[in-house]
Amino acid sequence: MTITSVRLRGILDSRARVTLEAEVTLDSGHTGTGSAPRAIAPGRLERRRGPEPVLGPVTAPPLAAALTDGAVDGQRQCDARLADVYEAGEAGSDLTLAVSLAHARAAAAARHLPLHAHLAEQYGLGHPGLPRLMVNVFSGGIHRDGPPRGFQQVMVLPATGRIHTDIEVADQVFTAAHRAVERRFGPVPLSASSGLLVPLESEEQLALLQAAVAEAGHTEVCTLGVDVAAEHLHTGSGRYRFGDREFTSGEFAEHLAGLAHRFRLTFLEDPFDPADDAGWDKLRGALPSATSVVGDDLFATDARRIAPGLADGILLKLSQAGTVSATLAAAAAARRAGMLLAVSHRSGETEDTAMCDLAVAVAAELIKVGGPRRGDRLAKYNQLLRLDESLAGLVTAP
Repeated sequence: MTITSVRLRGILDSRARVTLEAEVTLDSGHTGTGSAPRAIAPGRLERRRGPEPVLGPVTAPPLAAALTDGAVDGQRQCDARLADVYEAGEAGSDLTLAVSLAHARAAAAARHLPLHAHLAEQYGLGHPGLPRLMVNVFSGGIHRDGPPRGFQQVMVLPATGRIHTDIEVADQVFTAAHRAVERRFGPVPLSASSGLLVPLESEEQLALLQAAVAEAGHTEVCTLGVDVAAEHLHTGSGRYRFGDREFTSGEFAEHLAGLAHRFRLTFLEDPFDPADDAGWDKLRGALPSATSVVGDDLFATDARRIAPGLADGILLKLSQAGTVSATLAAAAAARRAGMLLAVSHRSGETEDTAMCDLAVAVAAELIKVGGPRRGDRLAKYNQLLRLDESLAGLVTAP
């Protein structure tokens, strides 16, 4: 199979910042499109992005030459060439990801397969499956002004067994929380990831969300989760800012464990800085058995960093890995290590829904796409509904 053309352009993400979109055309005449989300504050272990692109047509001669010079034997070879261009300093991970996704869609179309089925074949482990939702209700941390002093996301995790009812429950809880906030503070803005931005500390957000779940009548089918994003809370001297206090690593572990018990947290993401092994170790022994500790900045969607012991699961972000193949390799390494998979959005999203197909292809247990507001987020909830139909209404992961 030969790539006959690669077209690139700068487009707007959900924050009205410029990111990259690619179109790849194959000699079969099939074309695929892909775009790269952009993080507000990338973790220090992530692959580097390229320079800020401009709106409109973009050129990248070394990348185009690498892909159009001879046949490309499938996704892995395409992504290997993209990795070579990245390592040579000729492209950032945003550019390689946009092209990798575009090639995956073109190749899937050429084979008359939906994207999730094409990715599942590339993955090669197990059978596709629907993830459970983690729905951002409150945003904090780097989404608020000043130094981060709280959780980056406070989420609700509905578990009705079906995607469409999970979405209904999540929207009802979000609406209840939104109304409660507006009664206290008046109109409140949404963060880049469509979470509510409120003048409350993280523990108060958890209490309000717990009350909203009860008000909506869904206490029996909902638990809560948080993205601590501790890399951004770390002071550099072994302590963590949280609220109006600073904690040692051990103290922070005890505090987080207390919150997990108090608020029935079943998802705890990046509770410590990636280099704080002692903190990760101490926390896991103090948590409820139902709480899963998941590494984001700890692993940076890199198969070489996967090591069981510190976390129960990995957060998969396409833009961290830079290509489809590298993301699938990280997922496979985590599965072989007995870890759960959670697929995640970024703060600056586009209408691209490939992350949903990825979650189904690797049978991820969890997915988070942001709050159920705004088109870039709703596009992903709607894609999950379509995938539910194509999989004949499979139940979501337990």
